[in-house]
Amino acid sequence: MRDQVVQWLGLQDITAYDETQLVEGLLYQGTIDMLARTKCVARCVQLNTQANEDTYRLDHTILALVEVADGTPRARRDQTSYSPSFTLIRADVLRVQPMPTTSGQVQVWAVLKPQQMTADTDSPELEQFGGIPFEYHDAIVLYAMWKASDYTDDQSGQQGERYRILYEGQDGRGGRISQIRTAVNRRAPRAPRARVRLSLPDDRTLWVG
Repeated sequence: MRDQVVQWLGLQDITAYDETQLVEGLLYQGTIDMLARTKCVARCVQLNTQANEDTYRLDHTILALVEVADGTPRARRDQTSYSPSFTLIRADVLRVQPMPTTSGQVQVWAVLKPQQMTADTDSPELEQFGGIPFEYHDAIVLYAMWKASDYTDDQSGQQGERYRILYEGQDGRGGRISQIRTAVNRRAPRAPRARVRLSLPDDRTLWVG
């Protein structure tokens, strides 16, 4: 991926003037941006909760939450109690509803920030670098081409505008990103809106005081 961007834009990779580190940084930014926008890879995350506390700050390794409910508790007609749900107040603040009465854990599906690739053998397909299917890697390259073309004042790429449109569309809501979102949504039926489940440890010694 790095070599593709370097060769296509004619960047330098000589000892005296090496621009490959710039490209590696752009590929990492592209990986994060694509994951956050498309939510194409999600993992189950355990969030610790405390009794009588309903608002929590999320770790910055969480890029996005998947299927965030609107925070309104819902119950079926045959239920007498509500299932836990949550509201994302802002990017890093989560409110759990109803307020936990005992300490435990909340399970959420989240998009996690990957590690940056540094070796030639590293790939976005590997779990630590995102676990991104191969068919979506071209979006990461398009992002790097967009930013690198702007950096080099590349005329053929219209200073990056050509690649930006390919990546996110003219208005920022289309392009390859939109295609990936559509493919992800078609892969499986839509899950229930309340994607949070409150579970308590069986061993009381594990509870947070």
